[in-house]
Amino acid sequence: MDTIFDAYVSFPATSEYDNQTLDRLHHLLGSVEQIEIDFEIELSCGDGKFLRDIEDDDAELAKYDGNVCYLSPPRFVDTGEVFKLNKDYRFTVKNKEYGDDTECRFYINGKERSRRWVH
Repeated sequence: MDTIFDAYVSFPATSEYDNQTLDRLHHLLGSVEQIEIDFEIELSCGDGKFLRDIEDDDAELAKYDGNVCYLSPPRFVDTGEVFKLNKDYRFTVKNKEYGDDTECRFYINGKERSRRWVH
């Protein structure tokens, strides 16, 4: 496996380094939604809120839908655990080519979060 992305980010992402790292990750994966899917996390939509928690509240949804806030920490989808503030989290993307297909693996702090194939 080749490492194609490996960088630390802490939240709130107020430093230029953290914001540039998140921008590079966004550029690599193509969207905020893909970051969430690949790393199995939920990014805050602002004020420490998550879209999944407000999807039944039309007023809140209208206010936050389409927003992403790196000042609030994300949370893990599987456990609901919110990232600790001011702690470095290591985001790593590795891939391996098999002919015309590529297997991609996604890690946070060395723990594999998911895999997907790119054709």
